[in-house]
Amino acid sequence: MDNFLDYLVKKSDLNNNEYFNYKKTKPATEENAAPFTYTKILEPVPTDYVVFDFETTGMKPGINSIIEIGAVKVIKGNIDGVFNTLIDPQQFIPHYISNITHITNQMVEGKRTIGDILPEFVSFIGDLPLIAHNARFDMSFLLANAKKQHIEIKNPVLDTLWLSRKFNKECAKHNLAYLTEFFNINLKNAHRAYFDALATNELYKIIQQKYYNKNK
Repeated sequence: MDNFLDYLVKKSDLNNNEYFNYKKTKPATEENAAPFTYTKILEPVPTDYVVFDFETTGMKPGINSIIEIGAVKVIKGNIDGVFNTLIDPQQFIPHYISNITHITNQMVEGKRTIGDILPEFVSFIGDLPLIAHNARFDMSFLLANAKKQHIEIKNPVLDTLWLSRKFNKECAKHNLAYLTEFFNINLKNAHRAYFDALATNELYKIIQQKYYNKNK
């Protein structure tokens, strides 16, 4: 049950008074993903960036695996490229994960592994800033898998969860489901990586406009 609750809130990083009392997982260890560091951008100023999202078999990048990558490359405010693929995790996808993501073991059978996919994703992102909702989750999986392949990731990162808490003071919650409904952002096929990335991009643009209006 704890793992199930962990997964439900992975994109939200909820406070204790949001939705339900949530018992946080133990701090990361060498066995379940040592803490990784990355450069954080604290102001929503980039107009060229990559918004990305991972779906995974669980919460721990040293134990669990990526099953889907979805990303959009945005140049001068317009989508300039798409990266969207299922991945064979080489481990069983738990039923509760399939129920949330609608990604089944049959769907990933025979797909390429992260060993094949990650270099292509790294080439796709180049040196552009990265954007994710609850970025510490997605970045932990990205950096853990990059480390295994001796790939260095130096991209700076914006977290729309953190930005939303800073700029969307009118919002009672800051998980992606709530924010997309609050701002009337289209989020079809939630918990599929590509569609979550698209929604996160729209959220970022809303936050960015608020930032520009505030600093005129």
